[in-house]
Amino acid sequence: MTLLAKTTAAAASAIAVAGIMSFASVTPAAALFDVCKDVTIKITNQTGGPIQLYDLDYRDLGSNRWRSENISNRTIANGGTYRTKLNLEGVNRASTFVRVQFRKLKSNGKWDLLNNWYFDSQTATCKRGKTYAVTFR
Repeated sequence: MTLLAKTTAAAASAIAVAGIMSFASVTPAAALFDVCKDVTIKITNQTGGPIQLYDLDYRDLGSNRWRSENISNRTIANGGTYRTKLNLEGVNRASTFVRVQFRKLKSNGKWDLLNNWYFDSQTATCKRGKTYAVTFR
């Protein structure tokens, strides 16, 4: 019985070490691939009225893919600014632009859910700490 316990403990230790080593070998590669971290998205509203942000996408031109970031609906008053910091996963120093979609108020004071508006940031090479600015006019 003691031999069985020692064999089981040794096997468990070997599996744990192998798991840690495999994780350590993947992490640096992933860190090199996702260099577009701590990206600031600055959104300014100059539409003449309040807007509601509801979606944020980015175009990774290096792999020619649209990617999406979840954001909660957020109202920005006219003249107001909203900033958020995100990690744009999968972008490796590629030309990228951000698309922010929003809604406007209807004359009855409710959000217009049938019409959608968006603006794109300028295209730039994405890297750690980059700022993308979007101004709604």
